[in-house]
Amino acid sequence: MSNGKKALIIIDMQNDFTKESGKSHSCTQHIDKIIPTINKLSNTFISRGHQVIYFKTEWTSFFMKLLTGNSVKVGTVGAKLDNRLKQVNNNIFIKHDKNIFESKSFLNYLDEEHITELYFAGLAVEYCIETSFKASQKYKYQTYIVGDAVAAYKCNNIDAVLNKYISNKYLLRSHDISKTL
Repeated sequence: MSNGKKALIIIDMQNDFTKESGKSHSCTQHIDKIIPTINKLSNTFISRGHQVIYFKTEWTSFFMKLLTGNSVKVGTVGAKLDNRLKQVNNNIFIKHDKNIFESKSFLNYLDEEHITELYFAGLAVEYCIETSFKASQKYKYQTYIVGDAVAAYKCNNIDAVLNKYISNKYLLRSHDISKTL
């Protein structure tokens, strides 16, 4: 791991995705397990002088709105961050598709804060996290997926996706990160 500034990136932990009552919920059994881990990691990052960044989805595509039952519609309860998530700051960025690096304001923030190392947590490992991880490599960020702080959209997808990252040492566990921050 590098000595640059670090950021925990928490993706799509919005009610419509995280709760059983959500319009387009993911594997909620994973969510229930990862929220305490994300909360603990957030506290660790902040206490050690690192950043915590939240990403929320706002669909602009008619097709995605239709496909997801108009989930995470701006101004609705479903679009808000899950209230079980301990929000440690207001570093919230918006994305309109799977790739967080489409956000110019996010890229500017990383540059302004001299952040070089990213740790991904949240949803969904087989979509937004995997897409954003691949994009981070193009931008030359040192990036890791926090295996015990991510969830899949479909319950049976998580192991197959995470196994891709083990051999390359891009997959870490929260307790290992806490020791090295």
